[in-house]
Amino acid sequence: MKTIEPTQPLTYIKGLKDALKTINANQRDQYSWMAKTEHHFVFTAEIDHIDKEGNRYDHKKGRFHKVVPQLSSENGDAPLTISHAKELFDAINDSVSSKNRCRLLLVKGTKYGTTKGGIRAAIDPDFWMVGELSGSVEDGFSFVLLRV
Repeated sequence: MKTIEPTQPLTYIKGLKDALKTINANQRDQYSWMAKTEHHFVFTAEIDHIDKEGNRYDHKKGRFHKVVPQLSSENGDAPLTISHAKELFDAINDSVSSKNRCRLLLVKGTKYGTTKGGIRAAIDPDFWMVGELSGSVEDGFSFVLLRV
C-alpha cells in the first residue's frame, strides 16, 4: 500500500465535537477513541500525546502508529477504558477485513496532550487505510494507519 503526502492543508478548530461535525461523524461518547460517518470509521490520533512511543504520527509521510497496552479489569483498568479499547480494536479489525478506507481525526490539547489552550482538532482531508494490526485487547494491540 503506497502512502501519499497530504493533498490539502489542515484546518484546526476548537473542540472535538465541532471537528467531527464537519464530516457528519458521531462518537458513541465523548471519550471514545473513534467515531463513524455513514460510510467510514474515523480514528483519533492524539498527535501531541505524552506517550510518544505509543502514539507516533508523521504527517508528511502519512503514517500513524498507535500502541494500546494490555487492558483488563483484573489489572484495575476502568470498564469504560476497556470498552473504548474494544470498540477501537473491533473497528480497526473490521477495516482490515473489509479493506475499507477510513478517516483520521488529528487532536491536540487533550488530557494526555502536551499542547496548552484546550482541545483543537482537524480532519485529515485524505483517506487512510489500516496497514497493520497485531495483538488483542486482552494482550495489548498496535496498528498502523497509512494515508492513501
